[in-house]
Amino acid sequence: MCYTAFTVDLTEPAGSRRTSKAPNREKTDEDDGKNRSPAGGERSTEADEDSITSPLKPKPIQVEQPNEDADSTVESDEFEDTVPKIEDEEFEGLPASDGRQSKPPASGNTGKPSLKIAKVPHHFSRSWDTYHFEILFIAVLMVYFTNFLFGRSKNTQLATSWFAAVKPVLTANFSMVGDDGLAEPGTGTMLKESEHLYSLWCSGRMYCEAMLIELRLLRRQCLLFTFISWMRPSYDTVVAKVIMEDSEMDGWVMAVGRKRRLQSLVKDHQDLAFFCPDKRGQRHPGLPESLTVINEIPEAMTSMLNAPVCKFLMDNEELIDYLFFSDQYTGPKPPQDEAPTGKLPVTQKVLIFAFRIDNKFNVDPEEMTVCKTLFQFIFYMVEKVHRLRLSKEAKAKSERNRQRAHDSRLKSVHSQRQEAAQSRREERMRAVKERIMSEEDPDKARKMEEREQRKEKAKKMPRIKMLKSKGP
Repeated sequence: MCYTAFTVDLTEPAGSRRTSKAPNREKTDEDDGKNRSPAGGERSTEADEDSITSPLKPKPIQVEQPNEDADSTVESDEFEDTVPKIEDEEFEGLPASDGRQSKPPASGNTGKPSLKIAKVPHHFSRSWDTYHFEILFIAVLMVYFTNFLFGRSKNTQLATSWFAAVKPVLTANFSMVGDDGLAEPGTGTMLKESEHLYSLWCSGRMYCEAMLIELRLLRRQCLLFTFISWMRPSYDTVVAKVIMEDSEMDGWVMAVGRKRRLQSLVKDHQDLAFFCPDKRGQRHPGLPESLTVINEIPEAMTSMLNAPVCKFLMDNEELIDYLFFSDQYTGPKPPQDEAPTGKLPVTQKVLIFAFRIDNKFNVDPEEMTVCKTLFQFIFYMVEKVHRLRLSKEAKAKSERNRQRAHDSRLKSVHSQRQEAAQSRREERMRAVKERIMSEEDPDKARKMEEREQRKEKAKKMPRIKMLKSKGP
């Protein structure tokens, strides 16, 4: 607490009384020590002289009142312990403390220090040099969206123009062109699977059940794929899959195409890898050098690759990707991480035609006349497969190969079922062991373990069936 000492002289008149206040804090501590008595009390100089000359005078009454002056303060040890210390690191913008308590405000509110908020200037620059990353990011986004819109529009125009060019040929050969897959049959609809994939379903023709056409365009809407297509050649492709009737095709497998493409087909299709012994392919005298043949029965290859077919393949060498004919088609091989189904695969008799379309594929219908020629070739091959009949020796060889393939499929399915049963058995044993380990009662756990051991022992023992026969 802060106190101020002053004296009152009772001998003087009331009007001439005066109070002597303690010196300000601006004075030194030496001035305060001069006015103190040896006993430690504080008295004015005039009061001391009066007390010496006139011993009968009463002693002046000392009244101690708190000083309202902000400069004269006295700190006690008790008050010093209660006042919180301000750390420089904890409060930014406050003056650093030098070991002394801050001055209390004149208003008497000593609990809350006055805070001063420093004004920090805003570092705002009007120059575009500080926005290089933002400008680059916005530019990339604009290029990406522009390429996406342009590529999607280009693919849509190509698909529409292609369908308009081949629709007359398809309508002349099929009763239904462009089914939408709904409950009510519809025609003239080409399904859009994605931005670069379109499909067309046709049915209602002799010797075949249906034909599925897929228009696989380049991913022009993808900016990354656009850059890749500039580095290596890529093409738009048309894949037609004709599903033949069972009685309209004999048993044989053959493929014609480019060497790399045939190698990928052998790797992805089980029927082509199983029935064709020569996986590398062989040259045919009537075909161009870029095309090779993989076949199961040479008789079927000779009959299918006659002079008109070889001439068509020679004239349209750049448009041919591959031709794949099989009566044991089961589709591409499933991926290795996929769980086996344990069922025999369903086989189909199919003719697959894959044609390349040049990079200069234009939306002009007059330049798509080549697509009509390709579909006319497809219908010619369907008629030729229908008329082809194998000899007895070739048919016997074909039947032996198919029986061997059937046995191989049965073995693989049986092994898959055994693996599935073994995995289920291991899972059951694991669950039993976990239940035994989680049992708190040791006697109960021991009994459960013995019971499981007896069950396993009984399963391993051979089963004997006893028959009783009555004598004559």
